[in-house]
Amino acid sequence: PRERIEGELKKALLQAERPSIFFKILLEMEQLEVWFPELKDLIGVPQNPKYHAEGDVWNHTMLVLEEAAKLRHRASDPWWFMLTALVHDFGKAVCTEEKNGVIHAYQHETLGLPLAEAFLRRITAETKCIAYVLNLTALHMKPNTVAGARSSIKTTNRMFDQAIDPEGLLCIALADDRGRITRAPATDHEAFLYERLAVYRELMAR
Repeated sequence: PRERIEGELKKALLQAERPSIFFKILLEMEQLEVWFPELKDLIGVPQNPKYHAEGDVWNHTMLVLEEAAKLRHRASDPWWFMLTALVHDFGKAVCTEEKNGVIHAYQHETLGLPLAEAFLRRITAETKCIAYVLNLTALHMKPNTVAGARSSIKTTNRMFDQAIDPEGLLCIALADDRGRITRAPATDHEAFLYERLAVYRELMAR
């Protein structure tokens, strides 16, 4: 039953300090493909080793879950937030390619939305949950992009306007950036993003 699957996932994503263990055990038991084929499809999908020394998208997703668990208390709904961390890179399974010796996954944040939605509809009938996850998944690349470019306040305000949960969006981006084996310290944009979130909140409070 859908309710049983949802209940087990909630335990793994909300109560565990290391949610990845739940999915790794399913893989060891050869049950991951039975219950969550979209996750199984991430195994073996390559990433650019310059940015992802951890290897394939499956390894990256498991690391992102670990980082997201540390931030879930900041989101407006921790359950929906953790689901976003789980599905955020589903698109890489359908758009990853190698060009001139470099691995790319252009537009994976939007091309993965149908896969994410199919996954979510097997778990929940809550339309607000589905809308939240798809919204943050589609936007999850933006915070680190605007932070890296030190974009204008107008640009960051526009980004926050698009997000159902602005702070949740920042946390997904932070977990995504931190969910790798090697990472340059300069890529941690938390201070910049929270400064801009404070500006946005002050503007919205007027």
